[in-house]
Parts: sequence; C-alpha cells; structure tokens
Amino acid sequence: MSSARKLAITGVTAALALGLVGCAGGSVDGSTAAPAADITEGGLTPISIGVFTSPSVAVIQAGEDQGFFEDHGFDVEIIQAASSAAQLPALDSGKIQFMLASPVSPILANTQGLDVQIIAGYAQNDPATVNDSTALVVGAGSAVKSPKELEGKTVSINALGSIGEIGINAAVEADGGDPSKITYIQLALGDVPAALESGQIDAGMTGAPWIGQVEAAGGSVLSDFIQEDGLGKNELVIAGNGTFAKEHADQAADFVAALEETYEYANANHDALAALLPSILNIPEKAAQAQVWTTYSSELDPAVLDTFAELMTRYEIVSTEPDMDAVIWKH
Repeated sequence: MSSARKLAITGVTAALALGLVGCAGGSVDGSTAAPAADITEGGLTPISIGVFTSPSVAVIQAGEDQGFFEDHGFDVEIIQAASSAAQLPALDSGKIQFMLASPVSPILANTQGLDVQIIAGYAQNDPATVNDSTALVVGAGSAVKSPKELEGKTVSINALGSIGEIGINAAVEADGGDPSKITYIQLALGDVPAALESGQIDAGMTGAPWIGQVEAAGGSVLSDFIQEDGLGKNELVIAGNGTFAKEHADQAADFVAALEETYEYANANHDALAALLPSILNIPEKAAQAQVWTTYSSELDPAVLDTFAELMTRYEIVSTEPDMDAVIWKH
C-alpha cells in the first residue's frame, strides 16, 4: 500500500471522530445544535441538516430564509462543519437527519455499516464551466503541466479518501500516470491559494471563488477532474439517516419537496445567493458577486453513482464493493 493510501485511510478514520461546528436557528452563525424534538410549539418538525463550508451553503440558507422548509412543516437547523466526513457520526446516530456531501461519504458509510443513505441530488455542474465546481489548480510558474506529472508531488484535497482523491487519481491514471505516487494532504478549499504561493503544496483541489484567486495570481486549472471522470451530474447529494428515512418516509419526501422548491429559487436567483456569501465564507462582496453557480437538482443518476462506487473500489477507499441498492433511498 502506498504512503498516499495510508494517509487517506488514517484521514477518513480521523474525520469520522470529529465533532461538529453548529449554526442554530436556521442560520450559519456558529452556535450549537440542540437535539431535535418531535414537534415545536408552532407545530413544526425540527430537522437538522449538515453542510460543509462552500458556496452551496447559501442555497440551504436561502431556502430557509424564503420559508420553503417551514411551508413543508420543518423548523430547519443548519449545522456547519469542515467536511461531510466529519458529520457522519452525527448523521448515523440521528443527531442530524440530513447532510450535504459528495456521494463518497454516504457510500463509504454504508460499507462500514453506518445508517446512512443517499436521499436526493443536490449539485449538477456544467461540463463547459470549470468555476462552477471544484477543480485541481497549480500556482504561478508551476512545472506541472498535466495530471501525470503529479507523480512524486504533494496535492491537497479537502478530505482524505474523498471525491478529490478518487477524482484526481482517475485523472492522473487516464493521463498515463501512477496515482499511488502522489502524497495527499488535507487542506480546506479556501486555504489552497496561500498554500500554493508558499510552496506547501504542488497542486490543490479548490473551488469558486478561490479558483479565480489562484488564476489572478498567475496560476491555472490543471484538471477539471470531476467532469473528466464523469462525476459532475451528482457531484453533491443530500444524504440522510436511514432509520429516519424509513420510519418517517412521508417527512423525508416532504423534505425533498422543500429542497426542490429551494433549488428552483436558487437556480433563478443567483444574486440573492451571492449576497449571503460574504457572511458565510468571509469573502469580499466583489468576490461573492463573481461567483459562478452550479445547477441545483434533486435528480439522482444511478450510472453516475455507480461510477463513484467503482472508483472508490479501484482506489481502495472501500474494502468491500458497495451495495448501491442499499445506499440509495427508495420512496
């Protein structure tokens, strides 16, 4: 097993042990989530949804602000953490009912016996647009000109054993390289520009608005790996607690309906989403207004999810072949 794989397995195990940074009362403000009650005094069902720091947080926040979740009977609490892997223990235990994740997290969790399923789609990125998704970037003056040249290099991803790892591995292999010779480190998406400039990393996975920051400093996109690997249609999904989805199927379906109204609003109101970003991501308003948005949809593509499972098996993120019939919620 390569040193990169040892790092990845250790990172996933560590991530599963992490706690949460919460944001209560339907806003991303850093307060702590309380256990959900059955019904609030107003007749609403408390629901907690975990998110990780990215522009997509604004979509859920906008849905809460517009009242779509309340209209479907929910008092939503948004819980923010560094990565979806960090939220798996809370989702498995039922402390939160749903979370935003790449399909990697719920597929991995399911193979480990955790009570997690994929409930609905979330983000579908445009094959013609790099900045609406995450991508692999290099800094100004980098000698790395193609993915295969990452052999022997240090590459950052936002979570070890994640979509970044399987996606970059596949891109390197498709380019004729050996991904086992890459050393992966875990780094937040927003920390990539500084890490490239300092020489801490040779390449890094990041997204908007930080891709633009790297390009403005003379860097460039090395690989739009999510699209190149055929993962873009379900780059992000909504995962749910399996017991909750089974025992409260009607409520889970109502939650998906609220998401669909949220997505419709988000796709038509990019300016409103951008207005939320300075407080969520701590970025300037100018950078927020330049954000390139993906398309939001509840649709799940089984073929794309099977590709995730195949890559996770190929690159030893999972030790057993995932049972996708068990992973995907049926309703």
